[in-house]
Amino acid sequence: MSKSTNLQIGKLADRQISIRAPHFVHHASCFTYHVSRITFHVSLFFLCLLLSSCASAIPLLRPNGVAVAVDGSLYVMDRGNYRVVHFDADGRFLEAFGKFGTAPGDIHTGWDIALDSAGNIYICNSVFSAEGDLIHDGIKVFNPSGMFLREIGEQDYDPAQGVTPHKPYGLDIDAQDRVYVADFETSTLRIFDPQGQLLGKFFGEFGVEPGQFSGINDVGVDDQRGLLYVVDNTNSRIQQFVLDFDENGMPSLAYQCSFGGYGDAPGQLAYPQGIAVDASTGWVYVADHANRRVQVFDVVGRARAQFAPSEVHTWQVLLVAVGTEGSVYATDSYNNVIWAFDAAGNVQQRIEVVP
Repeated sequence: MSKSTNLQIGKLADRQISIRAPHFVHHASCFTYHVSRITFHVSLFFLCLLLSSCASAIPLLRPNGVAVAVDGSLYVMDRGNYRVVHFDADGRFLEAFGKFGTAPGDIHTGWDIALDSAGNIYICNSVFSAEGDLIHDGIKVFNPSGMFLREIGEQDYDPAQGVTPHKPYGLDIDAQDRVYVADFETSTLRIFDPQGQLLGKFFGEFGVEPGQFSGINDVGVDDQRGLLYVVDNTNSRIQQFVLDFDENGMPSLAYQCSFGGYGDAPGQLAYPQGIAVDASTGWVYVADHANRRVQVFDVVGRARAQFAPSEVHTWQVLLVAVGTEGSVYATDSYNNVIWAFDAAGNVQQRIEVVP
């Protein structure tokens, strides 16, 4: 471009008049252009900050799944807001991802949540039609930054065909990154390898005998002791199985014992929801939903303790997780918070998003 510009400014007596603008006009235009660009980017920056602030200010709504990362931070399935919320180890909001929808990276009806050894995030997700029919379910997998990776165990359903959907509720992932899925509607347990290939499908018979269930809500794996725990919701009990894998990596389960039974006495349960295993002790923490408490059992099913937050008159415990040094995290969908307890059942933190 030349250092001066011809500007046509009009005509006089059929004679075109033009002037040669000095080069400073061009530089002034460039200056104005760059100022405009800077103003735009600054505005965009503050808009992003505002949107981020608005996102972080949305309180939790009916949280259910909770998982603890190796750094002590928490991932929470914020079901009512169709998102996953990440808190640091001190309970401060870090970030959130997800939105309502049926696209691959969307969340429609999220339930439990779990993490693999790479920090990838797994969530149970179900999709319902406008008429309320379950038409799709599966386990969605996101990387630690919230980018959608894949879906495992996914299945579509045609309500007209009358096929009972799995409706996955509960999740656990073992030290080898095998994925365990508790299916509520079919009362089945599915085990997948780290690549998402199905290794085995167990149970599915309704009843009260060993190995029979009436709605499986959650599953907990004890890698060190080779045990697997299954929450039998309507029967208000926990069933324990010996978990083994053959030389080809195929799983097998052998019934060992049951504990719980309907009631509100110590050791009894009322419609339990979630379960978590403390790897160091083998003790099992159960979200005793209708009794509004967390109960603790040892490896042979003996009741050891029970606790609830003393700061509130009522709460609705759904799912639980065990963190470092025996800390226990429980989601409370009534007060829309996560309670952090120490190993003795004392409240350490009330974790929430404050607008």
